[in-house]
Amino acid sequence: MHQPLHCATRVSATAPQGDDGGNQVLVKCDGCQTAQKLHAFWGNLPGTGSIKAAVKPAIAKAKELPAPDATLAAKLDEKVWIAESFDAAKAVVYQLPIGPGSGPFTLTDGYKETAKTLGQQRLALAGARLGTVLNAELK
Repeated sequence: MHQPLHCATRVSATAPQGDDGGNQVLVKCDGCQTAQKLHAFWGNLPGTGSIKAAVKPAIAKAKELPAPDATLAAKLDEKVWIAESFDAAKAVVYQLPIGPGSGPFTLTDGYKETAKTLGQQRLALAGARLGTVLNAELK
């Protein structure tokens, strides 16, 4: 629920049923061989790879994440989490250079940096909330 495109779809004249959480929008970037789905771009912000090979690097990356806002981390109502991600999708994900239609849109360095920052914040917040929920349930 913390990945914005898991909680939003863009409805428009060209996609009256929505864009399937960014799965019908193509983006490309410098150095990319082919266009990819907007949803995949956002989903891959934490990195890709096999689970087995990624455990140690994931732990190291988690230690590099910014500390989540304690007030937000204490909010354990999943409806709040969904609303946060939906708002993030409107405020960040579906902003220029993402335009109307299905693209492909070329991602700017500014967009990619903003996406990386938001992705790290949302991931850290998800981890803090999951830790709180698990600690409460496993007592």
